[in-house]
Amino acid sequence: MDILYVILQVLSFIGLLCGVLMFWTTKKPPEVLGETHHETLSIIIPARNEALRITPLLASLQRQTWRNMEVIVVDDGSTDNTEEVAKAYGAIVVKSRPIGQMAPGKSNACAVGAQHATGTWLLFLDADVQLVNENSLAMMASSFHVQQGRGILSMQPYHRIVKPYENLSVIFNIIVLTGMNVFTVWRERFQTAGSFGPCILCDRQSYEQTGGHEAAEESIMDDFALSDVFVAQNLPVTNYGGRHIIEMRMYEEGIGQLVEGWTKNLATASQSTHRFVMTLIQLWIFGVIMVTLSPIVALCTSSTIALMISVSMYIVYGIHVYILARRAGCFHWSIVIVYPLYVLFFTAIFIYSLYRTHILRSVMWRGRKINV
Repeated sequence: MDILYVILQVLSFIGLLCGVLMFWTTKKPPEVLGETHHETLSIIIPARNEALRITPLLASLQRQTWRNMEVIVVDDGSTDNTEEVAKAYGAIVVKSRPIGQMAPGKSNACAVGAQHATGTWLLFLDADVQLVNENSLAMMASSFHVQQGRGILSMQPYHRIVKPYENLSVIFNIIVLTGMNVFTVWRERFQTAGSFGPCILCDRQSYEQTGGHEAAEESIMDDFALSDVFVAQNLPVTNYGGRHIIEMRMYEEGIGQLVEGWTKNLATASQSTHRFVMTLIQLWIFGVIMVTLSPIVALCTSSTIALMISVSMYIVYGIHVYILARRAGCFHWSIVIVYPLYVLFFTAIFIYSLYRTHILRSVMWRGRKINV
Protein backbone atom coordinates (compact mmCIF):
# COMPACT_ATOMS: atom_id res chain seq x y z
CA MET A 1 0.00 0.00 0.00
CA ASP A 2 2.87 2.40 0.79
CA ILE A 3 4.42 1.72 -2.63
CA LEU A 4 1.07 2.37 -4.33
CA TYR A 5 0.77 5.65 -2.45
CA VAL A 6 4.23 6.78 -3.59
CA ILE A 7 3.43 5.83 -7.18
CA LEU A 8 0.22 7.86 -7.08
CA GLN A 9 2.06 10.89 -5.72
CA VAL A 10 4.75 10.66 -8.42
CA LEU A 11 2.17 10.31 -11.20
CA SER A 12 0.20 13.23 -9.77
CA PHE A 13 3.31 15.40 -9.82
CA ILE A 14 4.12 14.34 -13.39
CA GLY A 15 0.56 15.25 -14.43
CA LEU A 16 0.86 18.64 -12.77
CA LEU A 17 4.18 19.29 -14.52
CA CYS A 18 2.68 18.32 -17.88
CA GLY A 19 -0.16 20.77 -17.28
CA VAL A 20 2.32 23.59 -16.72
CA LEU A 21 4.27 22.71 -19.87
CA MET A 22 1.25 22.20 -22.14
CA PHE A 23 -0.31 25.60 -21.32
CA TRP A 24 2.60 27.92 -20.69
CA THR A 25 1.02 31.11 -22.02
CA THR A 26 -2.06 32.40 -23.84
CA LYS A 27 0.10 34.35 -26.31
CA LYS A 28 -1.31 37.87 -26.32
CA PRO A 29 -1.33 39.85 -29.59
CA PRO A 30 1.37 42.51 -29.99
CA GLU A 31 0.37 45.91 -28.61
CA VAL A 32 0.73 48.29 -31.56
CA LEU A 33 -2.49 50.25 -31.14
CA GLY A 34 -2.33 53.79 -32.42
CA GLU A 35 -1.08 53.14 -35.94
CA THR A 36 -3.25 54.46 -38.76
CA HIS A 37 -4.33 52.01 -41.46
CA HIS A 38 -6.67 52.35 -44.39
CA GLU A 39 -7.77 48.83 -45.23
CA THR A 40 -11.47 48.20 -45.70
CA LEU A 41 -12.72 45.52 -43.36
CA SER A 42 -15.60 43.23 -44.32
CA ILE A 43 -17.06 41.58 -41.22
CA ILE A 44 -18.88 38.36 -42.13
CA ILE A 45 -21.23 36.77 -39.60
CA PRO A 46 -22.84 33.41 -40.47
CA ALA A 47 -26.11 33.18 -38.56
CA ARG A 48 -28.72 30.46 -38.13
CA ASN A 49 -31.48 31.32 -35.64
CA GLU A 50 -29.22 33.79 -33.81
CA ALA A 51 -31.75 36.55 -33.08
CA LEU A 52 -31.12 36.32 -29.33
CA ARG A 53 -27.32 36.04 -29.52
CA ILE A 54 -26.34 38.37 -32.33
CA THR A 55 -27.49 41.64 -30.74
CA PRO A 56 -24.49 42.08 -28.37
CA LEU A 57 -22.09 41.52 -31.27
CA LEU A 58 -23.80 44.02 -33.59
CA ALA A 59 -24.02 46.57 -30.78
CA SER A 60 -20.31 46.16 -29.98
CA LEU A 61 -19.43 46.67 -33.67
CA GLN A 62 -21.27 49.99 -33.66
CA ARG A 63 -19.09 51.19 -30.77
CA GLN A 64 -15.78 50.56 -32.55
CA THR A 65 -13.33 53.36 -33.26
CA TRP A 66 -12.44 51.53 -36.50
CA ARG A 67 -15.06 52.84 -38.92
CA ASN A 68 -13.81 51.67 -42.33
CA MET A 69 -15.91 48.52 -42.38
CA GLU A 70 -19.03 46.79 -43.62
CA VAL A 71 -21.02 44.22 -41.67
CA ILE A 72 -22.50 41.29 -43.59
CA VAL A 73 -24.84 38.85 -41.85
CA VAL A 74 -25.40 35.65 -43.82
CA ASP A 75 -28.81 34.24 -42.89
CA ASP A 76 -28.29 30.49 -43.03
CA GLY A 77 -31.89 29.30 -43.14
CA SER A 78 -33.08 30.99 -39.95
CA THR A 79 -36.68 30.49 -38.83
CA ASP A 80 -36.59 33.29 -36.26
CA ASN A 81 -36.18 37.05 -36.81
CA THR A 82 -32.40 37.02 -37.24
CA GLU A 83 -32.73 39.05 -40.46
CA GLU A 84 -34.82 41.79 -38.85
CA VAL A 85 -32.46 42.12 -35.89
CA ALA A 86 -29.42 42.38 -38.17
CA LYS A 87 -31.02 45.02 -40.38
CA ALA A 88 -32.03 47.04 -37.32
CA TYR A 89 -28.31 47.43 -36.56
CA GLY A 90 -27.48 48.48 -40.11
CA ALA A 91 -25.98 45.18 -41.26
CA ILE A 92 -26.17 43.96 -44.83
CA VAL A 93 -28.18 40.73 -44.82
CA VAL A 94 -27.72 38.12 -47.53
CA LYS A 95 -29.32 34.71 -47.81
CA SER A 96 -27.11 31.64 -47.79
CA ARG A 97 -27.26 29.60 -50.99
CA PRO A 98 -25.44 26.51 -52.29
CA ILE A 99 -21.96 27.10 -53.68
CA GLY A 100 -20.56 24.30 -55.79
CA GLN A 101 -20.81 21.00 -53.94
CA MET A 102 -20.74 22.59 -50.48
CA ALA A 103 -23.23 21.25 -47.96
CA PRO A 104 -25.42 23.74 -46.06
CA GLY A 105 -23.76 25.05 -42.93
CA LYS A 106 -21.26 27.51 -41.57
CA SER A 107 -18.54 27.01 -44.20
CA ASN A 108 -21.02 27.55 -47.02
CA ALA A 109 -22.44 30.64 -45.30
CA CYS A 110 -18.94 32.09 -44.86
CA ALA A 111 -18.19 31.49 -48.55
CA VAL A 112 -21.41 33.29 -49.51
CA GLY A 113 -20.48 36.20 -47.28
CA ALA A 114 -17.00 36.41 -48.82
CA GLN A 115 -18.53 36.62 -52.30
CA HIS A 116 -20.58 39.66 -51.25
CA ALA A 117 -17.73 41.34 -49.37
CA THR A 118 -15.97 44.38 -50.83
CA GLY A 119 -13.21 44.81 -48.23
CA THR A 120 -9.52 44.12 -48.64
CA TRP A 121 -9.60 42.22 -45.35
CA LEU A 122 -12.20 39.64 -44.26
CA LEU A 123 -13.12 39.10 -40.62
CA PHE A 124 -15.28 36.04 -39.91
CA LEU A 125 -17.06 36.23 -36.55
CA ASP A 126 -19.44 33.80 -34.87
CA ALA A 127 -22.76 35.34 -33.89
CA ASP A 128 -22.27 34.51 -30.20
CA VAL A 129 -19.14 36.64 -29.74
CA GLN A 130 -18.85 40.32 -28.92
CA LEU A 131 -16.02 42.85 -28.87
CA VAL A 132 -14.98 43.86 -25.38
CA ASN A 133 -13.96 47.48 -25.91
CA GLU A 134 -14.14 50.21 -28.55
CA ASN A 135 -10.58 49.53 -29.72
CA SER A 136 -10.96 45.77 -30.24
CA LEU A 137 -11.11 45.94 -34.05
CA ALA A 138 -8.22 48.38 -34.17
CA MET A 139 -6.12 46.03 -32.02
CA MET A 140 -6.89 43.09 -34.30
CA ALA A 141 -6.03 45.11 -37.39
CA SER A 142 -2.78 46.42 -35.91
CA SER A 143 -1.76 42.91 -34.88
CA PHE A 144 -2.52 41.67 -38.39
CA HIS A 145 -0.21 44.37 -39.77
CA VAL A 146 2.62 42.84 -37.74
CA GLN A 147 2.42 39.83 -40.07
CA GLN A 148 2.26 42.14 -43.11
CA GLY A 149 -1.50 41.76 -43.45
CA ARG A 150 -1.18 38.28 -44.98
CA GLY A 151 -2.50 34.88 -44.02
CA ILE A 152 -4.71 34.31 -40.99
CA LEU A 153 -4.87 35.91 -37.56
CA SER A 154 -7.34 34.25 -35.21
CA MET A 155 -8.31 34.78 -31.59
CA GLN A 156 -10.05 32.48 -29.15
CA PRO A 157 -12.68 34.62 -27.41
CA TYR A 158 -12.65 34.73 -23.62
CA HIS A 159 -15.52 32.57 -22.37
CA ARG A 160 -18.08 34.58 -20.40
CA ILE A 161 -19.95 32.38 -17.89
CA VAL A 162 -23.48 33.33 -16.85
CA LYS A 163 -25.27 30.17 -15.67
CA PRO A 164 -23.71 27.50 -13.41
CA TYR A 165 -24.01 24.67 -15.96
CA GLU A 166 -21.84 26.62 -18.40
CA ASN A 167 -18.86 25.78 -16.16
CA LEU A 168 -19.09 22.26 -17.65
CA SER A 169 -17.16 23.68 -20.61
CA VAL A 170 -14.07 24.40 -18.52
CA ILE A 171 -11.87 21.46 -19.52
CA PHE A 172 -12.99 21.77 -23.14
CA ASN A 173 -11.87 25.40 -23.21
CA ILE A 174 -8.47 24.53 -21.76
CA ILE A 175 -7.99 21.72 -24.29
CA VAL A 176 -9.10 23.94 -27.21
CA LEU A 177 -6.30 26.37 -26.40
CA THR A 178 -3.59 23.84 -25.60
CA GLY A 179 -4.54 21.62 -28.54
CA MET A 180 -3.47 24.35 -30.96
CA ASN A 181 0.19 23.48 -30.16
CA VAL A 182 1.22 27.15 -29.91
CA PHE A 183 0.67 27.81 -26.21
CA THR A 184 3.14 25.26 -24.85
CA VAL A 185 6.54 26.13 -23.42
CA TRP A 186 8.01 24.96 -26.77
CA ARG A 187 5.49 26.92 -28.85
CA GLU A 188 8.06 28.08 -31.42
CA ARG A 189 8.86 24.48 -32.40
CA PHE A 190 5.35 23.39 -33.33
CA GLN A 191 3.18 24.31 -36.27
CA THR A 192 -0.29 25.50 -35.36
CA ALA A 193 -2.98 22.81 -35.41
CA GLY A 194 -5.56 25.17 -36.88
CA SER A 195 -7.26 28.48 -36.19
CA PHE A 196 -10.01 29.60 -33.82
CA GLY A 197 -13.31 29.50 -35.72
CA PRO A 198 -15.16 32.20 -33.72
CA CYS A 199 -12.73 34.92 -34.90
CA ILE A 200 -10.69 34.62 -38.11
CA LEU A 201 -9.12 37.62 -39.85
CA CYS A 202 -7.50 37.19 -43.25
CA ASP A 203 -6.69 39.21 -46.35
CA ARG A 204 -8.81 38.80 -49.46
CA GLN A 205 -5.86 37.98 -51.70
CA SER A 206 -4.77 35.04 -49.53
CA TYR A 207 -8.36 33.88 -49.13
CA GLU A 208 -8.95 33.78 -52.88
CA GLN A 209 -5.52 32.29 -53.55
CA THR A 210 -6.21 29.33 -51.26
CA GLY A 211 -9.82 28.82 -52.28
CA GLY A 212 -11.04 29.91 -48.84
CA HIS A 213 -13.98 28.09 -47.32
CA GLU A 214 -14.73 26.35 -50.60
CA ALA A 215 -11.41 24.52 -50.22
CA ALA A 216 -12.53 23.49 -46.71
CA GLU A 217 -15.91 22.14 -47.78
CA GLU A 218 -15.19 18.53 -46.78
CA SER A 219 -14.60 19.33 -43.12
CA ILE A 220 -17.07 19.99 -40.30
CA MET A 221 -14.28 22.00 -38.65
CA ASP A 222 -13.94 24.87 -41.13
CA ASP A 223 -11.42 26.68 -38.92
CA PHE A 224 -8.96 23.78 -39.05
CA ALA A 225 -9.45 23.08 -42.75
CA LEU A 226 -9.12 26.76 -43.61
CA SER A 227 -5.82 27.12 -41.78
CA ASP A 228 -4.57 23.92 -43.45
CA VAL A 229 -4.99 25.34 -46.95
CA PHE A 230 -3.26 28.57 -45.87
CA VAL A 231 -0.32 26.69 -44.36
CA ALA A 232 -0.09 24.50 -47.49
CA GLN A 233 0.64 27.65 -49.48
CA ASN A 234 3.19 28.95 -46.95
CA LEU A 235 0.90 31.68 -45.66
CA PRO A 236 1.25 32.62 -41.97
CA VAL A 237 -1.36 31.47 -39.45
CA THR A 238 -1.13 32.99 -35.97
CA ASN A 239 -3.36 32.33 -32.96
CA TYR A 240 -3.86 34.46 -29.88
CA GLY A 241 -5.93 34.46 -26.72
CA GLY A 242 -8.66 37.08 -26.96
CA ARG A 243 -8.98 38.16 -23.33
CA HIS A 244 -9.81 41.90 -23.04
CA ILE A 245 -10.42 42.02 -26.82
CA ILE A 246 -13.20 39.58 -27.71
CA GLU A 247 -15.44 37.34 -25.62
CA MET A 248 -18.18 34.78 -26.15
CA ARG A 249 -21.01 33.08 -24.36
CA MET A 250 -21.42 29.48 -25.45
CA TYR A 251 -24.43 27.16 -25.42
CA GLU A 252 -26.78 29.39 -23.48
CA GLU A 253 -29.80 27.28 -24.53
CA GLY A 254 -28.86 24.56 -22.05
CA ILE A 255 -26.81 21.45 -21.35
CA GLY A 256 -28.25 19.63 -24.36
CA GLN A 257 -26.79 22.18 -26.77
CA LEU A 258 -23.51 22.17 -24.84
CA VAL A 259 -23.19 18.40 -25.26
CA GLU A 260 -24.16 18.62 -28.94
CA GLY A 261 -21.68 21.42 -29.63
CA TRP A 262 -18.66 19.82 -27.98
CA THR A 263 -19.52 16.44 -29.50
CA LYS A 264 -19.39 18.05 -32.94
CA ASN A 265 -16.01 19.66 -32.40
CA LEU A 266 -13.94 17.55 -30.07
CA ALA A 267 -12.85 14.34 -31.83
CA THR A 268 -12.15 16.03 -35.16
CA ALA A 269 -10.14 18.85 -33.60
CA SER A 270 -8.00 16.48 -31.53
CA GLN A 271 -6.64 14.85 -34.71
CA SER A 272 -4.70 18.03 -35.52
CA THR A 273 -2.91 18.31 -32.18
CA HIS A 274 0.79 17.40 -32.22
CA ARG A 275 1.44 13.98 -30.69
CA PHE A 276 3.79 15.39 -28.08
CA VAL A 277 1.29 18.03 -27.00
CA MET A 278 -1.45 15.39 -26.96
CA THR A 279 0.72 13.25 -24.71
CA LEU A 280 1.10 16.16 -22.28
CA ILE A 281 -2.69 16.63 -22.28
CA GLN A 282 -3.31 12.93 -21.65
CA LEU A 283 -0.80 12.82 -18.79
CA TRP A 284 -2.37 15.93 -17.29
CA ILE A 285 -5.81 14.31 -17.34
CA PHE A 286 -4.34 11.05 -16.01
CA GLY A 287 -2.76 13.08 -13.21
CA VAL A 288 -6.21 14.28 -12.16
CA ILE A 289 -7.26 10.65 -11.73
CA MET A 290 -4.15 9.86 -9.71
CA VAL A 291 -4.45 12.89 -7.44
CA THR A 292 -8.10 12.00 -6.79
CA LEU A 293 -7.27 8.43 -5.81
CA SER A 294 -4.35 9.45 -3.62
CA PRO A 295 -6.35 10.60 -0.54
CA ILE A 296 -8.36 7.35 -0.64
CA VAL A 297 -5.19 5.26 -0.62
CA ALA A 298 -3.73 7.50 2.11
CA LEU A 299 -6.72 6.72 4.34
CA CYS A 300 -5.96 3.03 3.95
CA THR A 301 -2.38 3.58 5.16
CA SER A 302 -3.64 5.12 8.45
CA SER A 303 -0.93 7.75 8.07
CA THR A 304 -1.96 11.29 8.98
CA ILE A 305 1.08 12.74 7.18
CA ALA A 306 0.27 10.78 4.00
CA LEU A 307 -3.32 12.04 4.11
CA MET A 308 -2.21 15.65 4.61
CA ILE A 309 0.20 15.39 1.69
CA SER A 310 -2.49 13.86 -0.53
CA VAL A 311 -5.07 16.52 0.34
CA SER A 312 -2.49 19.27 -0.17
CA MET A 313 -1.56 17.86 -3.58
CA TYR A 314 -5.25 17.64 -4.50
CA ILE A 315 -5.74 21.32 -3.65
CA VAL A 316 -2.55 22.38 -5.47
CA TYR A 317 -3.73 20.51 -8.58
CA GLY A 318 -7.11 22.21 -8.25
CA ILE A 319 -5.53 25.66 -8.02
CA HIS A 320 -3.49 24.82 -11.10
CA VAL A 321 -6.63 23.79 -13.03
CA TYR A 322 -8.35 27.00 -11.94
CA ILE A 323 -5.43 29.14 -13.11
CA LEU A 324 -5.59 27.50 -16.54
CA ALA A 325 -9.37 27.90 -16.57
CA ARG A 326 -9.19 31.63 -15.88
CA ARG A 327 -6.92 32.05 -18.90
CA ALA A 328 -9.78 30.71 -21.02
CA GLY A 329 -12.83 32.22 -19.31
CA CYS A 330 -14.40 33.53 -16.10
CA PHE A 331 -15.01 30.09 -14.61
CA HIS A 332 -16.15 29.68 -11.01
CA TRP A 333 -13.65 29.23 -8.17
CA SER A 334 -15.36 26.00 -7.08
CA ILE A 335 -13.34 24.32 -9.83
CA VAL A 336 -10.53 24.13 -7.26
CA ILE A 337 -12.57 21.55 -5.33
CA VAL A 338 -14.70 19.69 -7.92
CA TYR A 339 -12.37 19.67 -10.93
CA PRO A 340 -12.32 15.82 -11.18
CA LEU A 341 -16.05 15.93 -12.02
CA TYR A 342 -15.39 18.32 -14.90
CA VAL A 343 -12.60 16.06 -16.17
CA LEU A 344 -14.98 13.08 -15.96
CA PHE A 345 -17.60 15.00 -17.97
CA PHE A 346 -15.00 15.96 -20.57
CA THR A 347 -13.85 12.34 -20.89
CA ALA A 348 -17.41 11.08 -21.37
CA ILE A 349 -18.15 13.63 -24.11
CA PHE A 350 -14.83 12.90 -25.81
CA ILE A 351 -15.64 9.17 -25.95
CA TYR A 352 -19.13 9.99 -27.26
CA SER A 353 -17.60 12.30 -29.87
CA LEU A 354 -15.31 9.50 -31.05
CA TYR A 355 -18.35 7.23 -31.33
CA ARG A 356 -20.36 9.76 -33.34
CA THR A 357 -17.41 10.66 -35.56
CA HIS A 358 -15.89 7.25 -36.30
CA ILE A 359 -18.80 4.83 -35.87
CA LEU A 360 -21.99 6.70 -36.78
CA ARG A 361 -20.05 9.04 -39.10
CA SER A 362 -22.39 11.92 -38.32
CA VAL A 363 -23.03 14.62 -35.72
CA MET A 364 -25.99 16.89 -35.00
CA TRP A 365 -25.90 20.66 -34.82
CA ARG A 366 -28.78 23.14 -34.72
CA GLY A 367 -31.24 20.66 -36.14
CA ARG A 368 -28.97 19.52 -38.96
CA LYS A 369 -27.36 16.13 -39.37
CA ILE A 370 -23.78 16.64 -40.52
CA ASN A 371 -22.00 13.71 -42.14
CA VAL A 372 -18.31 13.35 -41.25
